[in-house]
Amino acid sequence: MRHQSVAVIGAGLAGATLTQRLLEVGYQVTVYEKSRGTGGRQASSGLAEATVDFGAPWFEPVSDKFRNWLEDRPEIRRFIPPHRDFTGLKLDPISVYLASPKQSTLTRNLLEGAVFCSSSRVGKVYPCPEGVTVESDSGQLLNTHQAVIITTPALQAEVLLSAIPRFAEVAKFAESIPAWVVALGLRRRARKSVELFSGRHPLLARAIRDSNKPGRSAGPFAETWLLEANPQWSEAHRDSDPKQVGADLIKAFQAIMEEPLEIAALRTHRWLYARHRSAGSEEYLWCPENRIGVCSDWLRWTGSEGAWLSANHLADKLLTSLKTFSSHSSINLDGLP
Repeated sequence: MRHQSVAVIGAGLAGATLTQRLLEVGYQVTVYEKSRGTGGRQASSGLAEATVDFGAPWFEPVSDKFRNWLEDRPEIRRFIPPHRDFTGLKLDPISVYLASPKQSTLTRNLLEGAVFCSSSRVGKVYPCPEGVTVESDSGQLLNTHQAVIITTPALQAEVLLSAIPRFAEVAKFAESIPAWVVALGLRRRARKSVELFSGRHPLLARAIRDSNKPGRSAGPFAETWLLEANPQWSEAHRDSDPKQVGADLIKAFQAIMEEPLEIAALRTHRWLYARHRSAGSEEYLWCPENRIGVCSDWLRWTGSEGAWLSANHLADKLLTSLKTFSSHSSINLDGLP
């Protein structure tokens, strides 16, 4: 089985989880990722010499299965941040899990042993007599694999699933929800000793003191913060100028902190596919004839846990289907030349 080549498109939690499951039983896995690093919506990014979790700040498991898996991971830490609403009212603490020293550490570790092709934009996937061919968005042949699994957001997956119209139709009806985020590096610490603000607010969904999370460092700053706009405001300002978005969120945050903030650095980013509303009841998609599949949080379950569950259900299926296919085939692919 060590010569069986599988391609995974997307290095977020779904893609990384599936990759690890396949690597564990001896498959050769090539991961194509359009960004430079791993993590997807668990991505971390630089802010001057500091690193900030720019995507999902942590995991909030619902199922025991996901919680137990997180607790068994060596890079995962439990965190109970002091918590208030935007008016300053103390709220019940929440128990969350996060990777240390940054969120993307988890996906990077899960991908150890795979061929990782960063900055690789896949434009087309189609079956051929030798397996499944992967082309770049410029039409360049990247490779042919025994099977290809797509883990991208729904809008991107719809294009890649053109060879299987019924799968593309499922992706078409998944609704994506944007989110604007702003990372701040402050020259001096804010007076309020709160790690997390959340609750009802006309602009903000939450504000997190990122540098106080386990394993984090503020770098050259006194502290770093991550501000996340709420879904309604993000949708209404989907196409707004990032500079104006940053100014609006900072103004709202300073009003909550009740003091002027000395901002040394800031970075604004729009997650166009921050969240999804489920497209149906399927846990995953898999076509044994074309050997093309999908696992993602835009299927049955949403969020990080949904991505993880989808990947594991598809892995269970693949470990049977690909083994059966390889036992009836003389194809022997060794991945990237």
